[in-house]
Amino acid sequence: MPYILYNANGSTLFTVDDGTANDSTSLTFVGRNYSGYGQIQNQNFVYLLENFSKTTPPPTPIQGQLWFNNNINQRNLNVCYDGVNFKSIANLVGQSVDPSLSYTPLDGDLWWNTTSIQLNSWSSEFGKWITIGPYNSVESVASWQPVTEIGTDGNNHNILKGYIGSDPVAVISNFNFSPVSSSDLYTNFLTVQSGITLKEANAAGSTQATGSYFWGTAAESLMANTATTVAINIVSTGTYCIPFIGDPLGNQPLYSTGTLSYNVFTQVLNATATAAQYADLAERYEADAVYDEGTVLIIGGEKEVTVTTQFADTRVAGIVSKNPAYLMNKDAGNDETHPAIALKGRVPCKVLGYINKGDLIVTSSTPGYGIAASNVFGGAIIGKALGSQSEGFGVIEVLVV
Repeated sequence: MPYILYNANGSTLFTVDDGTANDSTSLTFVGRNYSGYGQIQNQNFVYLLENFSKTTPPPTPIQGQLWFNNNINQRNLNVCYDGVNFKSIANLVGQSVDPSLSYTPLDGDLWWNTTSIQLNSWSSEFGKWITIGPYNSVESVASWQPVTEIGTDGNNHNILKGYIGSDPVAVISNFNFSPVSSSDLYTNFLTVQSGITLKEANAAGSTQATGSYFWGTAAESLMANTATTVAINIVSTGTYCIPFIGDPLGNQPLYSTGTLSYNVFTQVLNATATAAQYADLAERYEADAVYDEGTVLIIGGEKEVTVTTQFADTRVAGIVSKNPAYLMNKDAGNDETHPAIALKGRVPCKVLGYINKGDLIVTSSTPGYGIAASNVFGGAIIGKALGSQSEGFGVIEVLVV
């Protein structure tokens, strides 16, 4: 009479006829009156006892079967056959002492730290245990915790809470809400604002009164109460701004900690003294052509300024400046349409003829060039020569007067 073998769920596995042995699974099953059945039965017990321990999976496994993989790179891993593949089950150790001190863990091994009450997973890439959780524990000195908080409005709010130890000091939220009294946020946060809110922020999200260095709102993040040094990254082009602080309602002028002050409402800048690399005071005037540095211009022409062919022209305006120390009317135009004309100070000037240092310079009959003169009306004088030349055309520095 044959043996009919069933799976745990009641389905038929196979039938073993009398006097035969069935090896269609990882174990061999014998029928009635099979010679030498004792050896086979005992061998089956060994396989079960060791969970088919070897480096390759057991042949013809059935669902739920265990296999101990003793490959040196995967040892201590028990795997369970799910009907398609063997699935790994990581080694789990629960103790207070780091297991890596006594053996080399493998990727995926787990350690439950009974001291810090945390679960850790081993990473051979980093050579250490990676904490899985919980986020806050005896071990944690700082962490972020994703949670759902109930506000006094009765709604659930998904947020990130930043902890120092067990104390929440920052909240990232997509909504404004007030924490309920049972929340650990209640002591430190009167309200949580959309964005980043810091510990002890007021109803407007400001932590200025508590002396925080990173403020509770984006506007305040640009403020500093007593900044003495400001570092600016130097780039080839761009505009540099000086940070100040003042009354945000506009009742007081903005101020710095030194003698430099700027009132943003009147747009007046005050300073005890200023210094510049360049040496002239200039103003933009509209020109009838494009004039390069050092050109002598007069008032006239189709626009505001032009060149002259007249000696000692009393309509003289000044000399085109390339880099003025102080530029007035700066937004009138650019260097091509509205050149900066030096009105005072030192500036290079196109000149011709014999010139001695200290000579008075006036307009010449050559358009755009200055020339030395001895007896001229005061209104025709451009400036005084700071350099000399013997003949021909050249460029010297002139003190514009």
